[in-house]
Amino acid sequence: MKTPILKLVLLAAIVSMIYISCNNSPKAKEENLNEAKDEVVDAKADLVESTKDSINDFKKYKESIEKKLVENDKVIADLKSKNNSKDISTKELYVNQLDKLEKKNAELKHKIEDYKEGPEQKWELFKVDFNKDVDDLGKSISNIAQRNMKK
Repeated sequence: MKTPILKLVLLAAIVSMIYISCNNSPKAKEENLNEAKDEVVDAKADLVESTKDSINDFKKYKESIEKKLVENDKVIADLKSKNNSKDISTKELYVNQLDKLEKKNAELKHKIEDYKEGPEQKWELFKVDFNKDVDDLGKSISNIAQRNMKK
């Protein structure tokens, strides 16, 4: 006899907890909807601000890289004009190396000009690769300049 009464009391407790925990009032749903709308508005504002920041970062980066590439052009032209090698084959080899560096510099200029903005992760990868290419070009120019000074 105790078992059926205990089961009935337990069942009544469970049903009342479920009923109390369910809040099906329209007012509560309206509040949840308003909160969700506010969150969407905030998220859109954050996205717009993030996009503006990303565009500004890209413009600053592009300007700094373009300055480096123009400087590379000047250094390459200066090295070509200062070619003081007396041996014709050495002089031709030196000019060919400088032409390759000049071509690589032009390729980098086109690459940065043609870059289309995409996801931030893609931009970060592009930036890392591009920085490596620019650094390698700068090292190559320095190496050729040092070799020319030794001769």
